[in-house]
Amino acid sequence: MAAIVEEQKQITQILAHDILQKRVSHAYLFTGADQLQTTALGYWFCQALFCPHAHAGYPCLKCNNCRRIQKGDFPDVSVLQTSKQNLGIDEIRDFKLTLGQTGLENNHRVFLIKGAEKLTLAAENSLLKLLEEPEGDLTIILLAASRSSLLPTVLSRVQIINLPASSDQDLLQRLQQQGYARPDIDLIQKVHLEDQVITDLSANQFSKIKTQVQSWFHLLLDNPLQAFVAVAASILPIIENRSQQEIFWNLLEWYFSQNLSEQTGSTSALMKSRQLGEQFLHAQKLWSANVSFENSLEQLALAADSISKGS
Repeated sequence: MAAIVEEQKQITQILAHDILQKRVSHAYLFTGADQLQTTALGYWFCQALFCPHAHAGYPCLKCNNCRRIQKGDFPDVSVLQTSKQNLGIDEIRDFKLTLGQTGLENNHRVFLIKGAEKLTLAAENSLLKLLEEPEGDLTIILLAASRSSLLPTVLSRVQIINLPASSDQDLLQRLQQQGYARPDIDLIQKVHLEDQVITDLSANQFSKIKTQVQSWFHLLLDNPLQAFVAVAASILPIIENRSQQEIFWNLLEWYFSQNLSEQTGSTSALMKSRQLGEQFLHAQKLWSANVSFENSLEQLALAADSISKGS
């Protein structure tokens, strides 16, 4: 845990200062591409909150409390995580049932939710009620790859702390170690997906999504009705959660941008590209407003069909 202080000096300094000044928020969201770092920061913050020998807001990392928190054996720090694709409402409900209990060793309690981008819409809404009306002396810490994977209403109730991304060279090395091909790494950097792919996607998953985006984009241009069919037939089976939906949108946006910048033909072709780009932005906004991923893409396909027919 000492490493996180060296790697994230400014952030740990801010959190330590908040503890020292007794200005700890009731809820935090730690985001960053490096899952190991966000997790380390989450546990470090828990240690800082409960360390009896803390100095200037920094935990000693050696006492019984610090060691037990690190081992996951401290009763007043509850950790929620899953190896499944989603964190559902049942997990949040079970989590909330423990709220009736007072702190076992302290008055203060901490709920740490790892992989918060996996929360389903129903689970987020259930969590939102707790964020709006905290019960007792409770601090909630969410760990996620990206803030955009969570509802705006949830984001408005938490203090957001983003861990700066590693250097490009570190990113290149890490992605290569995970099996990413160099062309895919170049695309990830062009589209600025660094904060998402490291924690949410294997190299094989990213390749599948990239290929599907390319295919679907060309269908939108050449055969929009077939693009409509492909949403349920080809896209939904490979997209596992909202974070991956966001990656799909970001890649699609990049292809739209490239297509528009490469237009050198007739005025009508340029106009068609612009109209299609506007419909893309509209569909993306629908998704951001919690219209389903499937419906948002299907509406884009239907709009593309209308544009192709000149209606």
